Amino acid sequence: MKTGEGRITTRTSGNRGYKSTWIYIPSDISKDKSFPFKDREKVLIELNDKKLIIRKSHNLDEITKKYNLKNATLAKLIEQRATEQKESSFIYFGDKVYSYQETNKIANRIAYGLINFVGNTKLKNPIVGLLFPNCPETLFCWLGLAKTNLLLIQIRHLLNTNLMEYVLENSKIQILMIDYQFFNEFKKIEKKLSGLKKVFIRNAPDGFKFKGLFANFQDIISDNEENPKLSIKDSDPLEVIYTAGTIGKPKGVLYRNYMTLSGISVGSILENFGFNSINHKIYCPIPLFQAFTKYFIIIPALFFNSSVIITKKFDASTFWDDIAKHNPDGFCYFSTFFLQLMNQEPTISDREHSLKYAFGFGAFKKQWEAFERRFGIHIIEGWSLAEGIGFTINKIGSEGGKTGSIGIPAKGFEVKIVDSSKNELPPGRNNIGEITARTKLPFKLEYYNLVEEPETSMGKNRWVYTGDYGYRDIDGYIYYLGRKSDMIKRDEEAFFAQDIERVANSHPLIINSTVFEIDIPNSSQKSIKIYAVRRGKNLLNYQEFHSFLKENLAYFMVPRFIEFREELPQNANGFVQKFILKEEWKNSASRRNTYDMESKQFIN
Repeated sequence: MKTGEGRITTRTSGNRGYKSTWIYIPSDISKDKSFPFKDREKVLIELNDKKLIIRKSHNLDEITKKYNLKNATLAKLIEQRATEQKESSFIYFGDKVYSYQETNKIANRIAYGLINFVGNTKLKNPIVGLLFPNCPETLFCWLGLAKTNLLLIQIRHLLNTNLMEYVLENSKIQILMIDYQFFNEFKKIEKKLSGLKKVFIRNAPDGFKFKGLFANFQDIISDNEENPKLSIKDSDPLEVIYTAGTIGKPKGVLYRNYMTLSGISVGSILENFGFNSINHKIYCPIPLFQAFTKYFIIIPALFFNSSVIITKKFDASTFWDDIAKHNPDGFCYFSTFFLQLMNQEPTISDREHSLKYAFGFGAFKKQWEAFERRFGIHIIEGWSLAEGIGFTINKIGSEGGKTGSIGIPAKGFEVKIVDSSKNELPPGRNNIGEITARTKLPFKLEYYNLVEEPETSMGKNRWVYTGDYGYRDIDGYIYYLGRKSDMIKRDEEAFFAQDIERVANSHPLIINSTVFEIDIPNSSQKSIKIYAVRRGKNLLNYQEFHSFLKENLAYFMVPRFIEFREELPQNANGFVQKFILKEEWKNSASRRNTYDMESKQFIN
């Protein structure tokens, strides 16, 4: 680091005596090779806590030029790679392999089919919905829609009927492409969806009568394999991705084409693990409707010429067979995947595989250490929002003594920890605050047809207050503790539901658990309730489980109420949908199955 003595000067110019402020930077700094600014370059200037911060103003044109793109759009990206990589393998699915060029051609056929249909029906900029399982056609439709300038709404196929109806209504879809396996669920809500103009059905059984609202998905596929000539700009809307609905109704987040540039950030980090090398493959069992899959796996693979193996879903029983078949270099995860893999019986071949790294979200310290120790796979932990604004990554992990951390901000992102007054907090485990993030590029958070107020909110200077809480250490590494809605306060103590859940899940007879505060029946007070899934009904009783929690938790963290269940409602990420359980409690639906450890009886 170089330091020098500068000077601030105020000058007056013009007939009206306009005053401007100039900053003098000593020549030994400005002439240094590492000096990042050019003559007359526009910069970002921020005043923060009596500090003047000067940053580069990142320009989209500079980045797209570096990666040989005329425009930062998904359409241009796949077309460019199809030209350069041609027959190189891009997508693996079961026994099928699709090259970059073949992928682009199929996407073009879908794009022209939609363009022709919209032209013939004279629909004006219709919104297109996609309800497919994990399969190559999901990617082909996504890439094809990106070439049409039509807005895509990809619907999470794991939503229950009520939430699916909400998303279809809220998004105002007019054209729906749906796989037949979801058709019966769709029929339950069809009459409530008055805005639908056409439904294209994939994999309909022989003899299905296509008429009126319904048409065959094959009818939308054109013979034209050329790239469409439509003018698409990087600022044009690309798609709306709905959140998982963990703490309330799903919320639509608008993604514009320039958000494909997030792939550069991710890819450049994974490059250290061979992401840009010949025949590099990453195994992705995460749903394709996830922003994580698209923007942190598929798009980085396009930028860095890698291959992606997609599957119908994550299945611990077939995971290692898939790894042996495809020999990927890495795989992407949610923490629930680790839990399922660790629950399998250990074998002498646990380390006999091709995997060098795992990249994903949600691994906690003990789980992280146990997984690496057993399978010999380096964990790369990250953090982001469905809103796509913040992104941190921890690539050094256990090798750098940072197990349990979500990492440092990736290139192009900024993250800080703030208190309730929005003031930045210093490093330290005792300085817990809200994780606040923004991009260095001129992206902004945009919700789509918002109904409920989200925990995430926009502040000054494009800072986004995420509703996630944590702290950072002296090296700038951030540690995630939980959501604002999961914070529990007892007198002077504050902790998170996740602190209890991790302890509960460490019990050898507990598969999964979830915790939140409830109103005590016939009282004005609140207490903590835990829902847990046991390995066997008769292997663990209420008293034994409660004793385990008392032995391993601070007294003020021990749940008073326990309910054992065979399963917990989960979203596509494998996270428990607490709002469903809270609604059940509010409506007294689950009270009779809740055991009160204080009265030693079930609640009436």
